[in-house]
Amino acid sequence: MNILGINEGHMCSAALIRDNTLIVAACEERFTRNKNQQGYPKNAIDFCLEMGGLSLTDIDYVATASLELPVIFEATKRYQKFSIDDYVKENEVYWKPKLLKNVEVDYFEFFKVEENEYYDFSFLKDEKNPQKWFELFRKQRIKNIVKRLGISEDKIIFVDHHRGHASYGYYMSPYRKNVLILTADAWGDGCNCSISIGDGNNVIMKFKSPNNNLARLYRNMTLYLGMKPNEHEYKVMGLASYATEYQMRKPYKIFKETLQNDGIDFSYAIKPHDNYYWFKERLEGCRFDGIAGALQKYVEEVMSNWVKAAMTKFNCDTLVMSGGLALNIKINKVISELPEVKKFFVAGGGGDESQSIGAALYVAMKYTNNTIEPPLHDYHGPHIDIVNFEKEIASFNIKENFFIKENATIKEMAELLANDQIVARCTGRSEFGPRALGNRSILANPSNPQNVRKINNQIKYRDFWMPFTPSILRERAEDYIINPKNLEAPFMTIAFESTDLARKELIGGLHPSDFTVRPQFVTAEKNQEYYDLIKNFERLTGIGGLLNTSLNLHGEPIVGTVKDALHTLVESDLDAMIIENKLLVRKK
Repeated sequence: MNILGINEGHMCSAALIRDNTLIVAACEERFTRNKNQQGYPKNAIDFCLEMGGLSLTDIDYVATASLELPVIFEATKRYQKFSIDDYVKENEVYWKPKLLKNVEVDYFEFFKVEENEYYDFSFLKDEKNPQKWFELFRKQRIKNIVKRLGISEDKIIFVDHHRGHASYGYYMSPYRKNVLILTADAWGDGCNCSISIGDGNNVIMKFKSPNNNLARLYRNMTLYLGMKPNEHEYKVMGLASYATEYQMRKPYKIFKETLQNDGIDFSYAIKPHDNYYWFKERLEGCRFDGIAGALQKYVEEVMSNWVKAAMTKFNCDTLVMSGGLALNIKINKVISELPEVKKFFVAGGGGDESQSIGAALYVAMKYTNNTIEPPLHDYHGPHIDIVNFEKEIASFNIKENFFIKENATIKEMAELLANDQIVARCTGRSEFGPRALGNRSILANPSNPQNVRKINNQIKYRDFWMPFTPSILRERAEDYIINPKNLEAPFMTIAFESTDLARKELIGGLHPSDFTVRPQFVTAEKNQEYYDLIKNFERLTGIGGLLNTSLNLHGEPIVGTVKDALHTLVESDLDAMIIENKLLVRKK
């Protein structure tokens, strides 16, 4: 059975399940180069069909993520196009009158409906009742899929948002028996958290709630701190570790007095009238780092209490997390350390980008009796295509500034890294989701802190406080991380405490303030060539890991083609780049 999964919301994507196996998945932004692309993922769908060797007539079902999508945000392409100033304006002209003064405001007086070749949003003018927009937009979604794919309407199956998150997390995990599956995010299909049990091949939802407003609060505090909501929450998380207990004291008390645990649900002690202005008024005078630290501490505590309550109620000791809050690796660290949690797994792309996979896996489970085996890796995207390599390097005048070596060896790349060169690796199939796992990565010697400064200041243009992450040989994990439960960490989704040796040999890949580490365990089974590269680096230096960050310029999607890679190379101070077996080394 062939099932095409589609996510048309935030970080739109497509995935293909064939005979209950994930064959391919990709985000639309990798093709269009529009960060946080939303809407119909045409290029990703075309790629999935081509990579899977299927025609449209071979598709049995189209699994479409989310029963409802936020119509005004889809019409304005909010997640894709809004700047920080736009979000500030939105709060001032729309949410403030609506939530604080109970005044109805026409959203489209201030934000225009963007041109869209897939959906007809004219119903927004004709229908004055916003509650009916969801139904009308869903009809548009069905009409578009039927038109584009030539598939009958009865083959289109809509999958609840949190059921998609839960299915993705569970079926990507190695665990199958009596697994507790928790999802948490800002919003989706009427709720923001769920509890399910995974047993055998079934995901059974036990509980849903609209009361877990932690992700929504985190999003609003990201804006309050001058960063971009729905994108820069990870920066707030990175900033949090710099806060002192003194600076956190006042903001923590403010957060703590609001949303609280209520068994497996949540309730308010003091209920804010909104998640922005109410806190803005009370946080006046608090330092930025104190706010970030207090927010992170508060969210960790509430999520930990929720996990403990759920594990007790449903008598489980194996946990899977999914949804937007699962991207917060510091929350995952605290949860992984709970005595109630014996086994723990967080898949590589817990945000909405994975909804296409989750929806397709859910439909596969529903309509077949076959088991779903977890994939061995997360390299589900496109191969790097070097057919037009010579034409591309000519268009960028590469030979003027770079030496080009054909049939470069892994040993040569390892030698560059051992000599403190910053080297990009663009080979094989790309990773799915937000984490670069070696195939679309910028790599460096992690023992030299100066490499961090160079990447930040001359290549990635990142905020100075943000940590990098190391890719570690699996057999060296005990040398570098404190992991008494022997948890697997193949996708950079869980943070750990580091060892003294890590603080010497992997210092560039640790958080600069608290020295925690967010590792990728690398094995030959998952990625033979990347494993061999780190192994060669280890032979030269004795260090069993590399500093790893995604191959892209700041604010751009991870590279998808040779052209994207060369653009990144010439617009930065990378020392070298390998594209398949072609090594480009900057002339000094």
